Amino acid sequence: MTDYDRLGSASVSGDSRELPVPQKAVNLELVKSGGEVYWAVRETDGAVVASQLYDPLEDAPNVRFVTSTAIADDSRQLRVPDAVFDHWDDVYGGGTAVVGGDELAFATSDELAANEQMLVLPEWQVDDVLGEE
Repeated sequence: MTDYDRLGSASVSGDSRELPVPQKAVNLELVKSGGEVYWAVRETDGAVVASQLYDPLEDAPNVRFVTSTAIADDSRQLRVPDAVFDHWDDVYGGGTAVVGGDELAFATSDELAANEQMLVLPEWQVDDVLGEE
């Protein structure tokens, strides 16, 4: 079983679909201000992976690249793309899975961090993917 390091969580804005990336993710250099963030989905468990490196996502087995966004230069604000919200709706089984004000959790593992990757998970998916805290 993979040991995950929980990096923190934040509420997503309903208007802008942005949320602040936890400082711990920035300190671990998983993302950086002004940088590109690449989004992918693990086919094994439906978890969303965010990374500042494209190639490891493209080359990984059972991972499907979805899209990319950028983090603003002057903040840690990350915009979650529509394609990721659509994926969460599908995994949830219909309806709207994540709305403004919902918490998204950030986590990484040694293997993910080695490729500058982290998971971005809605609260309803945390226990299934990360296990009990």
